[in-house]
Amino acid sequence: MYAGFAQHHDDVFSDSRQPTSSASVGLPLRQAFRQPVGEVKIHDISDKFRRACNALQVGQLIKDESFTLFESIGALEIMDPKMDSGFLLPDETLEDAYDTLTPLLPEEVIGIMDQLLCYEMAWHTGYPLSQTLFTSVYIDKLLWPDPKTVEEAQFYRGHLPEGKRPDALLEVLRAYCLALVKCCDFVIAKIVGRDYFEEEDFCTHTYNRVLLARVPLDVFLRELDAAADMMEDTELEIDCALRDAIISRLSFRRDFLRALDLDCPLEHLSTSWPPILKTLTSISVTQQLGKIVPGSFSTKIQRRLASTVPPRPIVELEFKDAFEKLKQLCIDSEEATRFTTLEPDPLEYQSFLFAYASRSPTPLPYSRSYLATLLFHPQILNATASLPLTDVRTLVFPSSTVLDPKNWAYSPPRNPLAPKPHRLQLALLIDEFIERVGQPYLDFWTALGQNTCRLRRMMTHVITAWDQLQRDAASVDADLMQVITALGVRNEVMESPLEVWVYHKKLWMVEKCILLGFEQDIYLPDEYTGMYHFLSLIVRKRRVVLGSVLAHFSMRATQLDDAKEHNEAPGVTDGALYIASLMKEAEGVQELSAALSSFYSVLLYLNALPTPPRPISTEELRYELRMKPFLALEPPEVPDFLSFQNTIKPYGPYDDPGPELLAQLKHDQSPLWTNIESGVKRAREAFAEVKNMGARNAKTEGVSEAWTKDIKGVLASCVALGVAAAGVRVAIAKMEGEDVKNLGIKVVVPDMGKGTRYAEGWIVGKVVAK
Repeated sequence: MYAGFAQHHDDVFSDSRQPTSSASVGLPLRQAFRQPVGEVKIHDISDKFRRACNALQVGQLIKDESFTLFESIGALEIMDPKMDSGFLLPDETLEDAYDTLTPLLPEEVIGIMDQLLCYEMAWHTGYPLSQTLFTSVYIDKLLWPDPKTVEEAQFYRGHLPEGKRPDALLEVLRAYCLALVKCCDFVIAKIVGRDYFEEEDFCTHTYNRVLLARVPLDVFLRELDAAADMMEDTELEIDCALRDAIISRLSFRRDFLRALDLDCPLEHLSTSWPPILKTLTSISVTQQLGKIVPGSFSTKIQRRLASTVPPRPIVELEFKDAFEKLKQLCIDSEEATRFTTLEPDPLEYQSFLFAYASRSPTPLPYSRSYLATLLFHPQILNATASLPLTDVRTLVFPSSTVLDPKNWAYSPPRNPLAPKPHRLQLALLIDEFIERVGQPYLDFWTALGQNTCRLRRMMTHVITAWDQLQRDAASVDADLMQVITALGVRNEVMESPLEVWVYHKKLWMVEKCILLGFEQDIYLPDEYTGMYHFLSLIVRKRRVVLGSVLAHFSMRATQLDDAKEHNEAPGVTDGALYIASLMKEAEGVQELSAALSSFYSVLLYLNALPTPPRPISTEELRYELRMKPFLALEPPEVPDFLSFQNTIKPYGPYDDPGPELLAQLKHDQSPLWTNIESGVKRAREAFAEVKNMGARNAKTEGVSEAWTKDIKGVLASCVALGVAAAGVRVAIAKMEGEDVKNLGIKVVVPDMGKGTRYAEGWIVGKVVAK
């Protein structure tokens, strides 16, 4: 630690307070600092500095009243390489000395291409271009000054020196870099066209660089084809392995560029990504042939970018990790193209979106934007039937006159005072409701297009919008009931159908929010009891709603059978199977969540779960915090705090339980154990029946593999819960004395995202000996 800088720093500020010559005053501070003022004396103050630091207590702050915040920030920035963008080391130049016209070896070309690929994938994971691709001297030469045509985008500017004409390998590298720049342009255009969060999901800043946005795709394809022809020229003396490695990278870039094309027709999307995956193997095998050229990348370029931050280190991503990210991007994008092959059913779309958001690893921002673009494509949104209307028909209007297409064929009377036909009134009421549901339905689909972390956060806001929509649906239902009664078809429509549809959808979203909280480790282990209990309450209400819907479907099927309307019966039967599948799934979720709540309640009484100290909070405040997204819902979905506590603490406080706890723990047939066992058994039976009914009846045919995997995971969780509960009972049976808090067991909670959970939302602790 030296005081030379500090001494000179004081000299500069002291000079600014004394009369000086006009020439001295006019000098910038950085230049004045560089000029020697007499003989510079350096004093070693390291020992004094260490003694002063050791004399301070942790957290103690010493502040000089005359040393202002402005001066402290200035002291940090001036001459600090991490903060001062104009700071140069001795003998360092502002510009790079790397010559982009220097001939390259084939292995160096491969090394630069692979390094660019690593930086491209680092950019896809969220890092800015200034720390990744824009550190390439070759790309900087292509983009600055801004070229008006592709011919101007060269590794040189102005007059080409004699004998400096780029050789064939440099032309090949130029074609690759041009295509890479266009890929970035396509990626940015795709992402900014959909919902994303800047610098949290993706960084779209181009720092005043134009990524050849005005140049059409065909130009870059021609450049790549010409580069491939150069490499295939037999007159080019190059090793065959190196030649094939470069050609494979050009082929990859050409296929990747075509797949990223913004104007690619829907019918060609499914064929865009498989060719890329085929070329990835060749790139991975030949990666070791490349040779790194360190001078071709530099942080100095950041000083010329339109950025408000000082130069930052280059983001280094290992080729293995970058290759996995690239492979993931291609696989996820290929999976997204299957969306166009789905049956035009909003419930199938919903299942696909939720399964896509739950993929592991989480799809990259481009892949999610790619799917969102397909979701909101005009050919899908402008389908023959309204998607919200199809959703409503599936759940609450089986073969109903309310949605008869003839209703929309009626014209209003010429006399505005004359009453409208009843069927026309039905059409107008349904149109009014669909118009109201448009924005909440759009927000719901937008949330499903995000990653699971943001999906949970956005879903809480969507639930609030659907809560308001439920009140709107109730007002439309009142008018609808009057019209169908006057029309004489009251027996065809269930009570408050639109409100039932909205309420079921809202409860489904609340259920998914809670499960996502478990999946993302939002809740601590000592909160599992309460949150699984709350989940069981929500799903019980959804089961009640589905029970009334299923009863209506059964009654409607009987009516059609009695009326000999056999053409309408199959549609009602299929709808009843879907409702039955939902019922069984809800039953399984309710029983399993209730069993898990009871299981973790027992563990808390046994002191087998970790409970962190919370000296500055209360249980009531923590309960309000957890339930805050759902407190304003109508009808109230959150139980009051006292009844909630009495349910999850049936034997009193966890740290001071009542005497009846010990008797219940040791009794084999006590409700404490039978509730867990019966709940696990009923959950297994319900989920097994859902599995037997199949993905088609569950409206998940488009993601049948993921759906089957989820069902198997939940069934395995049921088995694991039974085994864990049995382990606790064995430990209690071996217990000596009456101290239930010293059983000699502990519970290992499986970590998130490490493959130790059978199903991410269902956390079943493993009972082990201490």
